[in-house]
Amino acid sequence: MENKLAILVVEDDLRIGRLLENNLRLGDTYLVDWETSAAAAQRAVRQRRAHERTPYSVVFLDLGLPDRDGLDLIPWFRTQSADQVIIVVSARGNEADKIQAFQLGADDYLTKPFHYGELMARLQAHLRRVHVTTNEGAIVRGEWRLDDSRRVLVIGEREILLTNKEYQLMRILLRNCGTIVPSKRILNAIWGHTHEEHTHYVRIYVQRLREKIESDASLPQFLLTELGIGYRLVVPDFTEKQSKTNRD
Repeated sequence: MENKLAILVVEDDLRIGRLLENNLRLGDTYLVDWETSAAAAQRAVRQRRAHERTPYSVVFLDLGLPDRDGLDLIPWFRTQSADQVIIVVSARGNEADKIQAFQLGADDYLTKPFHYGELMARLQAHLRRVHVTTNEGAIVRGEWRLDDSRRVLVIGEREILLTNKEYQLMRILLRNCGTIVPSKRILNAIWGHTHEEHTHYVRIYVQRLREKIESDASLPQFLLTELGIGYRLVVPDFTEKQSKTNRD
């Protein structure tokens, strides 16, 4: 049985791939596989599953792969494991690619050239948040329950599978159910202070959550926008009881 965290590096630049592979293996903390194409990366994921090994916990993903755009791989990785950390490492620094990567399910985006220390700091920050959020216990608000063990949001009898970032966002909103949570507070809690100016990250993941929990994401009833401030989650019955208690 593996006791190391498994990391997959998908990078066709031999210099960068070798840098990541060699440095990540230092300290004997991580098990690292390095692939140079989309097809090889998918094959590595399938082989782990075929041998009943735990999925990769982290994927470092280049976008300029020789056989396929790395953006196309992000939703595929999400179907393999909803809670793995996907960090895009790409020379493409335009805002459109970054937004699309987050919309497809990436957790972070680092533009080349990068400092290895920054990459490791981001990796450790993501892993700390995953560890903390999966060991705090379930949150129940009315008929809504956030199940930590399976990373599932249960609404009545409906189960909704969440990605890592969706899960972290829902935990914050559910903890503060009925009250406004500022966008910057969400941003700092999930992505850290290095992303203070990237408030669109929050908007993207709010929209992803709405598409899962709302009957019509364009007319949200549960996850509401408080213009210029942040967001508020309204859970029927629980929020009404909470308001009545506050009035009394």
